[in-house]
Amino acid sequence: MQLAALALLLAAACGTARAQGPTQGGALPGPLPLLPADNWWNVEVSQAPVDPASAAFLQYVGVNRGMHPDFGGDAAEEPEIYGIPYSTVPGNQPLVAVDFYYPDESDPGAPGRPAGYPIPEQAKTQPRWIEGGYPGAADPGGDRHLLLVDRDHRLLFELYDLHWDGERWTGGSGAVWPLDTNRRRPEGWTSADAAGLAILPGLVRYDEAYADGPIRHAFRVTVRATNGYVFPASHAAGGTAGALPMGARLRLKAAKDLSGFAPPLRRIFQAMKTYGLIVADNGSDLYVSGTYDTRWDNDLLNPAFAALKGSDFEVVRLGWQPEDDPPPPPDPEPCVESSTTLCLNRERFGVRVEWTDYAGHQGTGSAHPLTTDSGLFWFFSESNLEMLVKVIDGCDFNGQFWIYAAATTDVAYTVRVTDSETGETWSRSNLLGHASPAFTDTSAFACP
Repeated sequence: MQLAALALLLAAACGTARAQGPTQGGALPGPLPLLPADNWWNVEVSQAPVDPASAAFLQYVGVNRGMHPDFGGDAAEEPEIYGIPYSTVPGNQPLVAVDFYYPDESDPGAPGRPAGYPIPEQAKTQPRWIEGGYPGAADPGGDRHLLLVDRDHRLLFELYDLHWDGERWTGGSGAVWPLDTNRRRPEGWTSADAAGLAILPGLVRYDEAYADGPIRHAFRVTVRATNGYVFPASHAAGGTAGALPMGARLRLKAAKDLSGFAPPLRRIFQAMKTYGLIVADNGSDLYVSGTYDTRWDNDLLNPAFAALKGSDFEVVRLGWQPEDDPPPPPDPEPCVESSTTLCLNRERFGVRVEWTDYAGHQGTGSAHPLTTDSGLFWFFSESNLEMLVKVIDGCDFNGQFWIYAAATTDVAYTVRVTDSETGETWSRSNLLGHASPAFTDTSAFACP
């Protein structure tokens, strides 16, 4: 009798697990992280090349701008919340239609499945299912994302600007992501996010931050304005000159010391070094998205994130993919000396400098040749020489051309040296407000 009772109890427990209905913040189906290991959210970027315009992009964002955790628990005013909630649903959750106002860029349902989204009935009237905290029947404004994981079919459903009007669900846009594929939106399409990306795979989650192992994916980040899009994004939501594009990747610099942070913060920040952050929406500069979870401690999160400044980051080469071949060099052109260009080392190497001052003014350095291998630049006055550049033929020593550059300035600049015979370019940058370092590279260009 005891064994029979135990068997019935186990069977009932298993049946309950299978029948578990919609669950706010439920356990996500493995393997984790979400999506395949080679998905753009999950690939390592620690060795990816830095974009030549990295310094200029971060200057636009703000080198002294502190980072902010855009997540937490309950807000003071009920039922408002911080962060983006997500829920899990069973495979038999009823599918309901959603009227989109961007239907041409929205999925009617999951691939190969009936149309509709598995929106829980509770989301109509109960709080904390939808971003912002208010139920579907309320209209407080905001992005109002709803993130749902069908744990049995391994499908991620994401909706933007979701509302229940008493008779039907309406939304801005919707996208469905099979968790076992690297499905990407068609070029030019949005998703539930402005960049056309999935949202949930890029959120900072409490269970990961407080686990024993590392976090193994990139994070979603916003900036105040964007300019077009690059892979892995598929959609643009702005054209502000100088701003980062949607899909751009930021990476915390490897040299940033994390030893003073609490272990959960170290895990989060180490992931920013290893996997980076992907620009996914317009919002506030350097706001990092995470889940709604009442266990978050914003008294711990806020000062730690604020300690990371724009100057602690770099921009990965725009559109970078792990399988990328080195980009082909541009067609070589002969160096033509001018008031802004030095032609050094038998006129093979063209040198130019672009600068940005504290008032945001930009310009190109004025060139002053010295010898066949060296020259100077001034930015603001001919009587105030800011930079020395030398290109030396080291072919007989190590088979390389060498570059030396030094400047006496704390304005932002990028110096570029272009090999007119191959089209290859070498560049180095200085951040605004930083005393310029000296640059020495004895393997800048290979000799023929």
